Amino acid sequence: MSDLGVTIEVDPAHLRKRVWQTIPGFLSWTTLIALTVLSFILPFWIAIFIIAYDVYLLVRIVYMTIHLLYAYYRLKEYEGINWLERCEKVSRDIGEYASELKAMSADNHLNGKQKRQASHEYTRVQRLVKSGHNIFDWKQVHHAVVVPTYDESLVVLRTTLQALARTTFPKEQMHVVVGFEERAGKEAKERAAQLTKEFGQQFKTFLTTFHPDGLPGEKKVKSANASWAIQRLEEKLTKQGIATKQILVSNFDSDTVAPPEYFAYLTYAFITNQDRYRLSYQPIPIYTNNLWDAPAFSRVIAMGSTFWQMIESTRPERLVTFSSHSMTLQALKDVGYWQRDIVSEDSRIFWQALLHYDGMYRTEPLYMTVSMDAALAASWWQTLKNQYKQKRRWAWGIENFPFLVEGFWANKNIRASTKFVYLFRTLEGHYSWATAAILVAGLGWLPVIFGGVGFQSTVLSYSLPFVTRSLMTVAMSGLIISATLTLLLIPRKSHNQSFWQYVLLIGQWVLVPAIATVLSAFPALDAETRLMFGRDLHFNVMQKTRKERA
Repeated sequence: MSDLGVTIEVDPAHLRKRVWQTIPGFLSWTTLIALTVLSFILPFWIAIFIIAYDVYLLVRIVYMTIHLLYAYYRLKEYEGINWLERCEKVSRDIGEYASELKAMSADNHLNGKQKRQASHEYTRVQRLVKSGHNIFDWKQVHHAVVVPTYDESLVVLRTTLQALARTTFPKEQMHVVVGFEERAGKEAKERAAQLTKEFGQQFKTFLTTFHPDGLPGEKKVKSANASWAIQRLEEKLTKQGIATKQILVSNFDSDTVAPPEYFAYLTYAFITNQDRYRLSYQPIPIYTNNLWDAPAFSRVIAMGSTFWQMIESTRPERLVTFSSHSMTLQALKDVGYWQRDIVSEDSRIFWQALLHYDGMYRTEPLYMTVSMDAALAASWWQTLKNQYKQKRRWAWGIENFPFLVEGFWANKNIRASTKFVYLFRTLEGHYSWATAAILVAGLGWLPVIFGGVGFQSTVLSYSLPFVTRSLMTVAMSGLIISATLTLLLIPRKSHNQSFWQYVLLIGQWVLVPAIATVLSAFPALDAETRLMFGRDLHFNVMQKTRKERA
C-alpha cells in the first residue's frame, strides 16, 4: 500500500527473474570496475592478481589446445567411413556386426586408422548389445530438415538444397521444408516458387511455408519460423503414416551445407544409442563457404568459432546444441517445439529438453563438419558491424541463465549437483567471454601507469610488463596450431587463390588480441548489460554474401 492508498502488487516470479538477469552483467562490470579502481589503491596486489591470472590463462590455453588437436584427430578418424553400409550391417544383425568389428580391430592386414575406427565402433555397439536394447532399423528412420529463412538469396538457398540432394541417404526417407516469412513479401514468394520448381521432385517431401507475421506470443525470431515450418511438415508426414518416433529433425541455418554422408552418420548415431530419444546430435560447424572472400577479422572469428565447437565436442558432458543441429521429433514435441519468443533458440532447445527430462538429456557430438558462411557484406565496414551483431547475438545466449535458474527452481527431480554444474558453466563461460580479453589487453597495465611513485619504484613494477608479455607470448604460440588447422580445414586451393592469400591466412592470427577484445568481449559485455537493464535484443538476420566466380 502506497501513501496515496494505491496497492502495488509485486510479482515474486518477475522479481526473481530480474535478479537472475542482473547477475551476469553485475559480475562482469564489478570485476572490471573494481580492478580499475584498485589499480590506484592497491597496485601491488592487483599486479600479483594479473600475473596469477595470466598463468591461469596460459594453463587454460594449453588445455584447450590439447582438446582442439584431439578433436581434429577424431575428425580425421571418421573420414571415409561408409555410414550407410554400417547402418545396414548393424540393423541386419547387431551381434554379427559386433563380431566383425572386433575382428577388424585386431586384423593386422588393416592400417592403424581402420583398426582404430573398428575399435571405437565395437565399443559403442557392444555397449548396446550388453544393454539388451533393441536396435532401430535404419530403413524406418526419416529425416525432416527445416531451413528457416528471411531474405537469403537464391544462391545461398540453392547451395543448401543442392547439398541435401547429394546425400547418400535414400531420398524416399528425406523430407525438406524451407520456412519463409510472410512479411518478406512478393520476393519470398518468387524464391519459394523457384525452389519448388528445382527441388520439388528431389525428396520424398518438399515443402515451402510462410510464417504469418504477428502471431500472439511470438517475436520476430528464427525459432517462431522454425516451429511453424516443422509443424506444417509434420502434418504432411502424419498423412503419409510416418510415426513421430521414426523422425529425426535437423534445424539448419539457411547457409548450411551438409556433406553427403551426414544423414547416414546421423542415422547410425541414432540407431546405435540406447538413449536415442534423450539426445541432440551436434555436428561441427565450419564457416568456410565464403571464407576466401571475407576480410581477415571475419575469418579469424569464423575459424575461432569452429575451433571452440571442436573443443566442446571432446567434452560431451558440457556440449550444448549450437547453430545447425539435429534431434528427434519426439523430443521436440515433448518440449513444445522451439520457443517462439527467444533469440538463442539453438541452445534454448537443449535447456528445454534438459528441464523436461529431469536432467537426463545430453548432446552427442558428430565428428563431421557442416559448412556455413563467414560474415561478409558489401563493404568492409558493414561486415564489421554485422560481425559485431552476430557475436552479440551468440552472446545473448546468456538469456538462458535466468531461464535455467527458474527451471531448476521449479523442477525438484533434477539432482542438485546437475543444477550446480550447468549453472556454474553457463555463468562462468559468459563471464570469461565478457572479461578475459579486456583484463589481459587493458587492465593489466593499469598498476604500472596509475600505481603511483611508491609502486613504480618497486621491482614488481618493472617486472610486471615483462612477465605479462612473456606469459602471453608463450600463450600466443598456440596460434601457430590455429593457423595450421585453418590451412587443413579450409576448401582446397583453386585458381582464384594466390600464394599471398595463403600467407595472409596465416598472418591474420596476429590480430587475435584486438579481435578478442573488440569483436568478442565487447559484444558479450553488451549482451550482458542489455540483459541486466531489461533491454531486449531483437533477432538480427546475418547478411550472407558470396562473390560470384567467373
